[in-house]
Amino acid sequence: MKITLHLALSADGFIAKSNGDSDWVSPIDGDLFLSRAKEAGCVVVGRKTFEQYKGQLFPVENVANIVLTSHPLVETGSTFFATSPEEAIAKAEKRSCSSLLVAGGGKTGATFLKAGLIDEIFFSVHPIVLGTGIKPFENLDKVYGLQLAGTKQLCGGLVELHYIVEK
Repeated sequence: MKITLHLALSADGFIAKSNGDSDWVSPIDGDLFLSRAKEAGCVVVGRKTFEQYKGQLFPVENVANIVLTSHPLVETGSTFFATSPEEAIAKAEKRSCSSLLVAGGGKTGATFLKAGLIDEIFFSVHPIVLGTGIKPFENLDKVYGLQLAGTKQLCGGLVELHYIVEK
């Protein structure tokens, strides 16, 4: 299964403000995320991100939404819960998904990266400096190599960086 990580970043490397707010993220990035989610057919997000944007962004319509959490809830409609990346992948495969988009949460991205499951990463770098906030990967225990596969300048000073994860 191909697994892609999509994250919006501030120019100083944060995915959200310290309180979890990401009101600074461009609608252009939102459109990129939705396009990638629909193409993959399955999206995985952390519980905090899911709850913060429930009813606004999540669940993504016509896509299997898997919430990575240590506190699973009752599954409804297109929303499923998993306690590990491996369980999330199994649930995606059960729904005939051949690719998976991971987004939202420093813990979620780090968990998939540590497990050696991420194939590629898209960072949408926004022209804003937050100063403090939530990092894209929490508690990594080693260095992970990335190979630049491409860059794209988007509207409003937004730059997309595409990396392949070295394995």
